Amino acid sequence: MNERVREEIELLKKQFPELQHGDQLDWGLIPELVLPPERFNKSSTKVLFRIPVGYPATGPDNFFVDADLRLKGGANPPAFNIGSQSSSGNAPVAGEWGWFSWHPQAWRPAATIEGGDNLLGFVRSINVCLRGEESA
Repeated sequence: MNERVREEIELLKKQFPELQHGDQLDWGLIPELVLPPERFNKSSTKVLFRIPVGYPATGPDNFFVDADLRLKGGANPPAFNIGSQSSSGNAPVAGEWGWFSWHPQAWRPAATIEGGDNLLGFVRSINVCLRGEESA
């Protein structure tokens, strides 16, 4: 698993050069993800996600953001929860977190990274959620 995850982390770093990850390759952190204009109370947030045991057969589930992220009018976004304990586990990085209950429906990894679902695709799905297309 580690070699596959290492390769996927490098793929993510092409899009997000500031990406950080755990020593055990069990989480990824994008320090500043630009948010959709005019949707939220801020222009960017940290995004933290766990890489589950059993990856890539088991896909990522849920993701963490800054605890103070709110919609422009002050309400919580759909599927947003306060705290560092998500339904898939604790935030692996200390801090003030909120999390989105986000479960991509069809996770289909392949023998090659490019041939199926991967971490880059998961991060792209996070953008879908943050745009307000919460049906995944």
